[in-house]
Amino acid sequence: MLLLLAMLVGAIVPVQTAINTRLRQSVGSPIGATFLSFIIAVVAASAIAFAVAGELVPDMAVAAAQPWWAWLGGFMGVMFIAGNIVLFPQLGPVQTVILPILGQVIMGLLIDQFGLFESPRVAVGALRLLGALIVVGGIVMVLEIGRRPTLHGTAQGATLWLLRGFGVVMGMGSATQTAVNGHLGRALGSPIQAGQISLVVGLVLLFAMALLMPGPRQALAGGVAPGPWWMWLGGLLGALFVFGGAALSPLLGTGTTVIAALVGNIICGQVLESLGVGTGGRRSVPTAYRLVGLAVVLVGVAMVRLL
Repeated sequence: MLLLLAMLVGAIVPVQTAINTRLRQSVGSPIGATFLSFIIAVVAASAIAFAVAGELVPDMAVAAAQPWWAWLGGFMGVMFIAGNIVLFPQLGPVQTVILPILGQVIMGLLIDQFGLFESPRVAVGALRLLGALIVVGGIVMVLEIGRRPTLHGTAQGATLWLLRGFGVVMGMGSATQTAVNGHLGRALGSPIQAGQISLVVGLVLLFAMALLMPGPRQALAGGVAPGPWWMWLGGLLGALFVFGGAALSPLLGTGTTVIAALVGNIICGQVLESLGVGTGGRRSVPTAYRLVGLAVVLVGVAMVRLL
């Protein structure tokens, strides 16, 4: 049951991205849509933190005493959410899901090897490096490089590869956010409150961006065009994702939780693409080659996380 819950937590990411992408259509700006989503996420996160920890506001004196990089989690969260909104219609659900995994693997190995962000140093041996190479090979299969590609999204040529590279960078930011929030959670004695602070920092950053950048400012000033009620659920799902991972990691272990979440993430991304979500309604039935590639990615991730 706990493994199933972890898979459902992972499945939140592509669903949240699809919802926030629809919100972007009504707002007219990815930053503006992310800002509105973060407002809802902070409200939901504060309510959950109060229900679980009995405190609405974390101990900010303890948080303020941490190194400057302890506040990077909010920035990385903004990059990940806004980046997903940009990539989703351009690359399709599967690539939007799979490319950040490579960045997470790369940055995770660097954090372990060098003990970045005061994380415990864990030697990166040959088997873990082999796992990383297997992840790369699986992603090559998923992208069907060297074969006639199936439908992924609308991006083509050099733009396609720039967006793919940004997807990898997003994943590196996500791994950084995990390490930073882990440090902050240990300092506060509550990973839930660390996630709450991360969301608030992201909201403050987005507020500044909405004020200073003409695109988001004009989009928000123009109001939100009518849309389906569910386009407002992205922030709530984001809060559930943060707290779901925080609650399950102590029970299952970090490695098992991450792998189970990735399974749910990948399966949900493929289902959405098969249904035409994020591809303009055009359905993309996965080839056997791609499905094998997805399985190879999971094997590589398991080697990196567990060996």
